[in-house]
Amino acid sequence: MKRRLFVATPLLLAGSLAAERWRPLLGGHDADEHDASERRAPRPLVRVAATAFGTTISLSALDDGAEHDGERTRAALRCAMQEVQRVDALLSLFRPDSQLSILNRTGALEGAHPHLLRNLDFALRLGTLTRGAFDPTIQPLWELFAQARMQGALPGRAAIAHARRLVDYRAVRIDGDRVRLDRPGAKLTLNSLAQGYAVDVVLDILRARGVHAALIDTGEIGNLGERDALHPWMVGVQHPRDRQGLIARIGMDGRVLSTSGDYATTFSSDFRYHHIFDPATGVSPPQYSSTIVLAPSGLVADGISTALMVLDHAAGSRLLRSFPGSDALWIDKQSQLAYTPGVPFAGALAPG
Repeated sequence: MKRRLFVATPLLLAGSLAAERWRPLLGGHDADEHDASERRAPRPLVRVAATAFGTTISLSALDDGAEHDGERTRAALRCAMQEVQRVDALLSLFRPDSQLSILNRTGALEGAHPHLLRNLDFALRLGTLTRGAFDPTIQPLWELFAQARMQGALPGRAAIAHARRLVDYRAVRIDGDRVRLDRPGAKLTLNSLAQGYAVDVVLDILRARGVHAALIDTGEIGNLGERDALHPWMVGVQHPRDRQGLIARIGMDGRVLSTSGDYATTFSSDFRYHHIFDPATGVSPPQYSSTIVLAPSGLVADGISTALMVLDHAAGSRLLRSFPGSDALWIDKQSQLAYTPGVPFAGALAPG
């Protein structure tokens, strides 16, 4: 078993294969130095891992207990993990009994859980802010391309046009805890929000339980505090064209870091067609290989990182300004970088 990597693997039904997007780079050490620094740390690092969103979720925290036996911290992490799994159970497209699957299957849902409603509310807000560049009803396009891939082909123009007619976030109606899809055949996906939202859920629980230093990997990355004065939390961002390489190293500063990329699930070997779609065209946007966002909220970071893949740079920059405290890194198809001034690059892998 190889050393722990932060791995983002959205559900197969949601359109992603395993993609190593993050690596822990605590203080910039390599793996052996990382192990040694852990042994020297004044407080033990407690870890809990489980499955959610089709991947392994990892929550790590420094033990603040007087006895340093890890039990109080581990209990907090387990409570947070249970809530992450609840979010997955509600929003999964893979589970036929999830609330989202029921809504897609029947076109209506009574008694929607607050987790579902919060994600939907933000999805519709982001749809309005981006004039439809972000659209949670994009699922029919993903299903069309996934089915064509199983046959070793790409869908034709007529099929794409038909699927596009089902895509319109304005056809989603929310009334209290009731949700309705006004367009027959419309289907929702919240995979571009759920893992970032799960970071927010974990952070809320850990703060309430008195945890002061933690690193959270739900497929998106968040943190509380620092590991110690000499070893801040840092992550390496995968190079979009080199599965073993990093394109940047970023120091975690209390914001949530989320990424979207054309390499996670591809429908063509040249990365032209992948799991992110432009609702205006019905095919994948052509300009970026990856976009990375840091924002005070995981829900915001996750959603914006998807929207930036679709929007041009000017429109994406305007969207960022709608969410104070947010920064972004754009990587184009030639692996050239553009970024806002507040991206906290660290160490030798920082550009420039």
